[in-house]
Amino acid sequence: MNSTQFIRSYWDYFLELEDEFKKTQKYVAFDKTNKRTYSVEYLKLIQAVCSEIDVVGKEIATYFDPNFANEKKQNIQKWGYTLHKHFPAFISHLISFNKNDCVLQPWKKFGYECVPNKKGAIRYRLISGCETPSWWKDYNQIKHKRTSLTEDGDISFTLANLNNMVLCYSALFSLEISFIEHLSNQPGNIDYNIFESSLFSFAAPGQVENNWR
Repeated sequence: MNSTQFIRSYWDYFLELEDEFKKTQKYVAFDKTNKRTYSVEYLKLIQAVCSEIDVVGKEIATYFDPNFANEKKQNIQKWGYTLHKHFPAFISHLISFNKNDCVLQPWKKFGYECVPNKKGAIRYRLISGCETPSWWKDYNQIKHKRTSLTEDGDISFTLANLNNMVLCYSALFSLEISFIEHLSNQPGNIDYNIFESSLFSFAAPGQVENNWR
């Protein structure tokens, strides 16, 4: 795979998803006072974006470790382990949303390791001090347990909100741009600026994490 192939197969779809997100601003302003606003449209987009994160994670994992394609259960633990081992740069990236309205680190404390169980089989678990991203846990909650209650006593459908929208989009942006940069720096690949996103960018030097000012 080269950067041109990845852009056509994945980045162009990211821009399409981003355009759908931008349309929601006609009804709900991108403002911290609306961060808990939820809707069916956000539900639809969060599921689309997080599904794409899963697809892209598997694609990158296979790129770095072709044996990953033979894994029976290619879940976030397995592709997360491969990415953390071979491609850890994206984990520390700070992402700016809506012209610095907020600065996020969507993959903060993300990391897995593999260890053998008592029978010698390999299992995957979070590295000590790491945790599953909050937006990924919420995505699974609204996907599988939409009418169950959250810790706050609300139904899980309320997790399909603007805050999780921004987090999962920034996570996909970070993952894709980081990989495109890697591909573009490889011999025989095209090195050009593909930062076409109108909502997301890498945070400027000196900026710090600030989820909704």
